[in-house]
Amino acid sequence: MWILGIIQIVMGMTLYMLGWRKYGVQLQTYAYPFRLKLLLPISYYLIDKFQLLEKMPEFTSKIHHKCMTLYGRSLSSQGSKWFLAELISAGSLCLCMVTLLAILAGEDSSLFVCGVIAACVTPMLMVRDLDTKIRKKQQQMILALPEFLSTIVLLVNAGETVNRAWIRCVQAKPHLADSPLFKELLVAVHELEMNISFTKVLEDFSKRCALHEVSLFTSTLGLNYKRGGNDFAVALQSLSLELWQRRKTVSRTLGEEASSKMVFPMVLIFVVVMVIVAAPALLMMKQ
Repeated sequence: MWILGIIQIVMGMTLYMLGWRKYGVQLQTYAYPFRLKLLLPISYYLIDKFQLLEKMPEFTSKIHHKCMTLYGRSLSSQGSKWFLAELISAGSLCLCMVTLLAILAGEDSSLFVCGVIAACVTPMLMVRDLDTKIRKKQQQMILALPEFLSTIVLLVNAGETVNRAWIRCVQAKPHLADSPLFKELLVAVHELEMNISFTKVLEDFSKRCALHEVSLFTSTLGLNYKRGGNDFAVALQSLSLELWQRRKTVSRTLGEEASSKMVFPMVLIFVVVMVIVAAPALLMMKQ
């Protein structure tokens, strides 16, 4: 077990030096959005050495799409490679830590086997966590979109143009800058201020969000934008009602998930109370 630990340390240091020599300047240029930045040279070297991106095209494509959905098009060129490097780094770190624990525990081979299993399971959990983050982001967008559309309807009915209404809705709520929807809305505001056509802004906004409700919103807005008048206001009001219904559905789902998460703590508290209540009675019966 000691020999295995020494081999892992030597291999890790060697791969780190090779990776830093080859990718050091490149890795310092880009802002790495994930956690295990220290092990990035090792993972980068292994990915290019064994051509993992080319050997797993379907997996790489799925990861690329998920990263672009979650983090935006800023990661379109490096997102899949970065996340694959994060998976390799997490698995390697888990294996090294468990090897160290096995050595400290007296060269326990069963602990090392558990570490190998954990090193294989950890990347799978990270991919699943990526899906969870995407779902939460989409839910947050669905919750915020009806309120934004309702404000646009009010401003348009008051005589404001759609472009100015869009800009005023975003600028009036700077406290929502961390919201996923308002981040994309802010990008759209910058595009509108640069005199990009409203149709192009709607198209880019829909692609960045990659959400059915947002696509419905942009398509309805784009189709009725040039008409104006009562037809435009009626179309927006009808869409607003539909989006509010979808928001209610998401809110109901979140409430059910929150209530289901409370089941285990309630059962645990019930067991503790039962032990506290029953323990004195059992002690008295033994006496």
